[in-house]
Amino acid sequence: MRALAETLMKGRSQAIMVVVIAAMLPLLYWVSAAGVALITLRKGVSEGAKLWIWAVLPGFFWMLSGDPSAILVITGTYALAVLLRQTVSWQKVLLAVLPLGVMCSVLLDVGLAPLLDQIAVAVQQLASERGAVLQAWPAEQVRSLLLGVVSAFQVASMLGCLMLARSWQASLFNPGGFQQEFHRLRLPAMAAVVLVVLLVSAKITGMDLSRWFALLLLPLVVAALALIHGLVSKRGLNKGWLIAVYLSLIFVGPYMVTLLVILALIDSLMDLRARLPARN
Repeated sequence: MRALAETLMKGRSQAIMVVVIAAMLPLLYWVSAAGVALITLRKGVSEGAKLWIWAVLPGFFWMLSGDPSAILVITGTYALAVLLRQTVSWQKVLLAVLPLGVMCSVLLDVGLAPLLDQIAVAVQQLASERGAVLQAWPAEQVRSLLLGVVSAFQVASMLGCLMLARSWQASLFNPGGFQQEFHRLRLPAMAAVVLVVLLVSAKITGMDLSRWFALLLLPLVVAALALIHGLVSKRGLNKGWLIAVYLSLIFVGPYMVTLLVILALIDSLMDLRARLPARN
């Protein structure tokens, strides 16, 4: 990956070649998005914009075939890179994924309407056959949940591409810099409280947040993962702890996500990193 980052930094023609080829190939648009972000972070907003124009061109062909993911992720990653370059604040980036997610949801609702309708009906039929909880949901609510999950995934991809670009930048020009930034990442207390209150009140009152539930969880989960990475590093713990966390997300997802939300809220209020001493 370092060699790829070095190629991107050699010059505009090399960067254009990388981002265009990556955007043309199936499921490799994330490389293009990260490349645009790297140039934006290192060389400036204007240079990043020029590369973004080249990167999204192949995305229009994918969009015509029914998949807008490349354009959405490349454009969203560029927007987040501009914000990070201008503010040098991962807190602001993490909060910016919320309005980005709303915009993605609106665009996907229009662009993928027939596909979402078909998937919602298929999911409801499958749930009915297996007696799952979703069988009691109306088709529109199932559709909203699917739309929310897809939108949150797109925004998470943008955030992941930006982090990859920042890690490339750090490896080339500031070794260890991204790790320090990520380990210090925590949500502002007010933002964390508002997000948790929204999630809990929806559960208690029955308010339908199915379309926004995954998106509201995303900043909390990322902040909690940053906390865990930071504590493992500060305490000098075995990397196996991180592996266990990510495996838990896969196999006991809902329970682990709940724990991460609680951790993110506590950390935003108490700054656990500052309270726990480093390992001697």
